[in-house]
Amino acid sequence: MRRRASKALALVSVPLLTLVLAACGGGGTNVGQGYQAPETGAGNRQAAAFDPRDATLGCFRSKGVQAEKDPRFSDRVDILPSTSQAYVTYTASPDDAQSRAIRNDDNAAGAEAIGPHLLTTGDLSDDVLQKLEDCLDAQGVRY
Repeated sequence: MRRRASKALALVSVPLLTLVLAACGGGGTNVGQGYQAPETGAGNRQAAAFDPRDATLGCFRSKGVQAEKDPRFSDRVDILPSTSQAYVTYTASPDDAQSRAIRNDDNAAGAEAIGPHLLTTGDLSDDVLQKLEDCLDAQGVRY
């Protein structure tokens, strides 16, 4: 009887031990899997978070359009001067931007969907609008 009990215990403990060891991992470090911090090559500097607004701002500035990140919203760029009431809102996808524009959501009232962006034109001239549209078209879906 004791022999059967010890054999049954061995049959249960082997798979259980295998499961526990598999859950512990291989003990190695892999960047990107949460085991090791990414290397930045400069002492204690941390890797910067990705912000899709940076590329848009760079394009706008290269075309002579003044704009800034809206401090109240993490998904919005304001076109200056602020009296123009023009801004760009970032959405998750082109489909999301299109549906918000069609539904006329609160933040998309009168906005034009360009890729994953919603451009609320405000009182901007056609020349400035063309520059903004060129930048947003060039970005496409990169994030």
